[in-house]
Amino acid sequence: MNKFSVPAFLLLSFFAKTAGAQSQPDTLRTQSLEEVTINAFESRSSYLSTTASVGLLNARSLERYSPVTWANAVNAIPGVRMEERSPGSYRFSVRGSLIRSPFGVRNVKFYWNGIPFTDASGNTPLNALDYGAVQSMEIIKGPGSSIYGAGTGGVVLLRSMPFSDTNNRAEQSVSFGKYGFQNRNTTLQVGDVSIQYGHTQQDGYRNQSAMARDAIRFSSSSKIGDKGQLSLLGMYSDLYYQTPGGITLAQYQANPKLARQPTATVPGSESQHAAIYNKMAMIGANYALELSDTWTQSNSLYLTSTDFANPFISNYEKRDEQGFGGRNTWQNRSSIGNVRTNWTSGFEWQYGKSAQRNYDNLGGIPGAQQTAEDIRTSSISVFTQLEAVLFSDLTASAGVSYNASKYRYERFFQLPYSREQRTFDGIFIPRFALNKIIAGNWSVSASYSGGFSPPTLQEVRPSAGGFRQDLEAERGANTEISLRKAGRVITGEISLYHFGLKDAIVRRTEESGAEYFINAGKTRQNGMEWNINYQILSGTDLPLSLKLWNTGTYTKYTYESFIQGEADLTGKLIPGIPRFSQYTGVDIITKWGLSAFLTYQSGSSFFLNDANTVKNTPYNQWIARISWRKSWGGHLYSELSASAEQVHAGIYSLGYDLNAFGNRYYNAAPKNNLWAGVKVGWEWQKNNK
Repeated sequence: MNKFSVPAFLLLSFFAKTAGAQSQPDTLRTQSLEEVTINAFESRSSYLSTTASVGLLNARSLERYSPVTWANAVNAIPGVRMEERSPGSYRFSVRGSLIRSPFGVRNVKFYWNGIPFTDASGNTPLNALDYGAVQSMEIIKGPGSSIYGAGTGGVVLLRSMPFSDTNNRAEQSVSFGKYGFQNRNTTLQVGDVSIQYGHTQQDGYRNQSAMARDAIRFSSSSKIGDKGQLSLLGMYSDLYYQTPGGITLAQYQANPKLARQPTATVPGSESQHAAIYNKMAMIGANYALELSDTWTQSNSLYLTSTDFANPFISNYEKRDEQGFGGRNTWQNRSSIGNVRTNWTSGFEWQYGKSAQRNYDNLGGIPGAQQTAEDIRTSSISVFTQLEAVLFSDLTASAGVSYNASKYRYERFFQLPYSREQRTFDGIFIPRFALNKIIAGNWSVSASYSGGFSPPTLQEVRPSAGGFRQDLEAERGANTEISLRKAGRVITGEISLYHFGLKDAIVRRTEESGAEYFINAGKTRQNGMEWNINYQILSGTDLPLSLKLWNTGTYTKYTYESFIQGEADLTGKLIPGIPRFSQYTGVDIITKWGLSAFLTYQSGSSFFLNDANTVKNTPYNQWIARISWRKSWGGHLYSELSASAEQVHAGIYSLGYDLNAFGNRYYNAAPKNNLWAGVKVGWEWQKNNK
């Protein structure tokens, strides 16, 4: 089947059948998108009335894939990409924000249960969270700086499992898979307190790619008085994963499992025992209070501590980091005649200190000291937003934020002593949006949003040390229009956007693999995204639910103005961004607890360097999962599941090293995989006396 035929068929069906589609009752865990509450930009709106472009990942979305990683579920959201170059090494991008993402997460702001999870310096320790820590995501696509501060890519709102109002439970799950994969997850919820422990380990597909993570977390939610709600959240994560590094095309073709190979002047990953050791503790609290029928206030605070070590090819990096911060929000919901208003204002502030030391790497053991540097980071964002619903079907939103951040740098080891700072302040970021509901089940929305993103800690202080005071903050502007349809039979959305970025920050590497960063002029990023859901069978009188769905992205991202040395790269395609990608799936859920999910994904090739001289190959991926849920009386329940993946591609990687020195672009991933798991739980009723 031609790769465009499935999306084309669903698009034609979407417009041909929506006019006559009739609503049907919910059954077999189906839910209409129009009933989902979207919390983006603090609006608490419906799918049809939201003014934001939001990707939703919920329990139904996660159920389609193996309980190993969120990557497949995230990648099914158009415009969003999650990569795992090796087990535990995550990258997360929204609409191309990976152009500046060499390591971890960049340019996307994360919140976990309402608490800032991206630190003051713009880094997000996403790999510290195990799979069981997140049961839903709202992904705001495009800048959210008008209310969330720094970030030109987007905003991700992570949520853990909600508390049961009526039942306590104890649950244990175990999973196994190829390449030495093992996962154990234990959950205990008693009253308003939930404790979870997760262990994951695997040998990895490539040499020098093993990983292990232990994570424990607790949460509680309780009423304080008649109108207050206090939520507590804590976690400790001990993560270890080896970093195999990139290899050349010739090495990939000879043996894709190779780790980075030594050269005459630089050792390889295996001899240097290249790896990440990351121990992170976090504690946070959120207090929400209803001040009156129209006013509410919420306050969140957090503390973090991180012990980080990275034996690398050229050095042994050691970091000790502490951070704290919070967010304060005031909200007024009222009516003036037939006009409903929602006014949100507040501020967010963060502070972090990072003590960074570099040593010679003597085969995974620190040797002679190379650097000793401290960096202190502070940031603040003050925001206000007014949203008004006019004539019951027209929503207008306008917001603006003021943002400031500062890096203070000290060098102790290499004489003379150095003290520098870099300040980014006085930045006002606006957002304007309109949404119009048409005929009750259609809507059209348009928005303009600005964004800014100062360089992150790893960019102003690259892996080899030093302070890049010359880096400028990125500034972006996004214009977008969306058409949506909601209903119990067919739902869908099509979005067109144009995003322009100034002073884009991109990665460069030296021969040793040490990275540094430069501003790359302007980019022009145009795209189209769609998602369509067709509920073929659904009804209380039917034994099963059958759903067909498709999501996809078409992009053209180019450098508008970019001079590199003597080369003019203006007009070149931005590397790492496929022009076309799509997911197509079938969900079958029966009333006997048996479910089956089949997903097909395809993606076009893309360039691996700015000069557009090296490409990867397109790929086709099939994913299948079956599960059987059963209740054994009033308390005991169980679930059995199995998953499989098969990939057809000349070169297959879950994350390339873009613009890599020596053409070491490739991080091979397995082209087939298998998992199986079992879950057993016991529920009992709370004592609410």
